[in-house]
Amino acid sequence: MRTISGTALRLLVIMAGMALLTTVGLGCARQDAGGGDQPSSASTAHQAPTQDTSGEAVVDEEPRADLTGQQVIPWTDYEVVSERQLRFHFPTGSPDCYGSRAAVEEDDSGIRVATIVGLVPDAPENCALVGRTASILVTTEAPVGDRTVDHLEVADEDLP
Repeated sequence: MRTISGTALRLLVIMAGMALLTTVGLGCARQDAGGGDQPSSASTAHQAPTQDTSGEAVVDEEPRADLTGQQVIPWTDYEVVSERQLRFHFPTGSPDCYGSRAAVEEDDSGIRVATIVGLVPDAPENCALVGRTASILVTTEAPVGDRTVDHLEVADEDLP
């Protein structure tokens, strides 16, 4: 039997809370104006870039190479920011404790991305169980075009 570390347990609790909040939010959104289910943007080809219409500046996470206890945390959605940039949204914890980075594989037909979360150096021993949605910007080698965007399947122990 495999034991769960304190870091993994904290991330699991945060992810469960974010999943519950997302589920409740999606249920409410489907009851709002329009009434119909909207197709998910994940794992599909996209027609045109999605634009941030809130008017607020988006503050993306700075990718970190110094994380410990890293885990793949599946992104929940993405948006096309420019010809070679995608923004991925994912659940995480307090920025005092957790940082992130992305692993990317691409070819002519698709782009596969894993969002990775881990503890930052000098993180407090006891991190608050605060769940939040963060985003990270990924720059592709070739234009996004009509390629599909999918989750990169990689085990925590095989992270690049």
